[in-house]
Amino acid sequence: LMPLLKRKVEVGEVSMNDVSIYLSRKADGETNWQDLGGSGSGDPSSPDSGRGVSSFAVSGIEISNAKVTLDDVDQTTQLEQFDLKATNIELGQPFNLQGSFTMNLPQNELAGDVTFGGLVQSAADGKRFGISGLKLSFNGKQGTGEDTVDLDATVTANADIDLAKDQAILSDFALRLYDLAVTGELTVSSLSAAKSFTGQLNVAEFSPKALMQDLGMEPPSTQNDKALTSLQADMKFTGSDDSADMQNLTVRFDQSTFNGKLKLVNFDFPKLAFDFKVDRLNLDDYSPVEQTTSQSTTGSAAEEGDLSVDVFRGFTGGGNFSISELIVAGLTATDVSLKMSSDGKSVRFSPVNANFYGGKHEGDITIDASGTRPLMTANHGISGVQAESFLNDLTGTARLEGTGDFFLQIQTDLSNSRSVVEALSGDIGMSVLNGAFVGIDVTQTIGAVKAALGKQSEIVSESDQGQKTEFAELTMSGVFDRGVLNSDDLLMESPLLRATGKGSFNFVEESIDYVLKPVLIGEAADNLGDLKGIPIPVKMSGNLYEPSIKVDIVSALAASQKE
Repeated sequence: LMPLLKRKVEVGEVSMNDVSIYLSRKADGETNWQDLGGSGSGDPSSPDSGRGVSSFAVSGIEISNAKVTLDDVDQTTQLEQFDLKATNIELGQPFNLQGSFTMNLPQNELAGDVTFGGLVQSAADGKRFGISGLKLSFNGKQGTGEDTVDLDATVTANADIDLAKDQAILSDFALRLYDLAVTGELTVSSLSAAKSFTGQLNVAEFSPKALMQDLGMEPPSTQNDKALTSLQADMKFTGSDDSADMQNLTVRFDQSTFNGKLKLVNFDFPKLAFDFKVDRLNLDDYSPVEQTTSQSTTGSAAEEGDLSVDVFRGFTGGGNFSISELIVAGLTATDVSLKMSSDGKSVRFSPVNANFYGGKHEGDITIDASGTRPLMTANHGISGVQAESFLNDLTGTARLEGTGDFFLQIQTDLSNSRSVVEALSGDIGMSVLNGAFVGIDVTQTIGAVKAALGKQSEIVSESDQGQKTEFAELTMSGVFDRGVLNSDDLLMESPLLRATGKGSFNFVEESIDYVLKPVLIGEAADNLGDLKGIPIPVKMSGNLYEPSIKVDIVSALAASQKE
């Protein structure tokens, strides 16, 4: 009792065994422990001010096999087998703290064992606390049944809470989860009011695909097996309870490097502001591997792959994005730049500029998500493009050579890959100079017609990449209707022939039904006799990319006898 005369509280060892503690909090904030804190005024001018203890010391605290249940509105947390041990507790002096418990969160299907420990430091005035060498480990499971995932995570840090400055500092922070390692620093200001944050984070290189497998998730199947195997990131950030501002953001993702900044305001309905630069991005590496499905399962597979309007809703604002080299759908563009903006119900990318196969691309894309399905409207103009390289990358087969200008004004449904084709509508046009049709030599084929007159009704041949029909100028326009392109105004001119064409290209069924009507002129027509100046139909049909080509001799003869 003697220390009490000097207003010093000294306690020996305190132990609690097999204790059960039940805590509850209602939706209005009322708790079942709020009446345990006394009613002191806390006013320094109070008559009782200064009558507190001058020091406080406890030789040790030991809690074993405690059970704590917290009912927090609609969530219940249970801590069982709670053990805690602390020795030589005294204000202003460091002391060791160690403990463990078993945790069960039914709502989150999370259960496991937790251990914690560190060296606790407190100031003599009780206004500053810290923990050095803090270590918190969790080993348990999440999920139920076959969906259960093993979790093994560890957090280490040093913590400093200064009530006088109303701030907390978390330094030397490190999180480990399987091969994922995150380190950083965090400072929280205005603890008693609207909090603000500053800090930095570093994510060491790891494999997202391997982490998903460790967590019991099925990694997406990608065209490139090496996709999703490397990710590393660094950033500095500031923020508050409802905003985040990430600066000096660097992300190395597989073969791509992202640099930039991102700001979010209002987490419930974010307003975005960003500026990203990427050195190289190959989106085809991440496209899913096409799997053969039976007719009975095709519909369900398409539904599983649907793109929801929710992806394009729920945020406003936008920013700038630039990519030095972009590969998508087999096409390569360089010096790509775009500006994105959103009003919460639609997303617009405009302008979209790029260098494209020796030419220039300018575009405007809008995705309307106000309805039940995401609908895209796109306007694109391409000038001075090398048609052969462009079409070879687009389709795998170049049927056209020359330098061309193209325009595209389309609308479609982005719900899934099939709806993109089936709902495609709009206009397309092109003008190509000093080029050639690849796969057929019209002059040579018409010569075969002359030799076959009266002997057979048609000449059939497969497309031959070694043959060409050269021209000085080619123009064509068409209209998309539910994935079918109809065109009736093809015009091709060269010193040896003049040709018109009409027909359809069915991108849903990948078929072609097109008739080209060339007329040989000049020296090329000298040996045609009655067929001189007569259009000779060349019919292309069958597979869109490997068509069958037939020369209709009967129609040519009928036209020659009309006079």
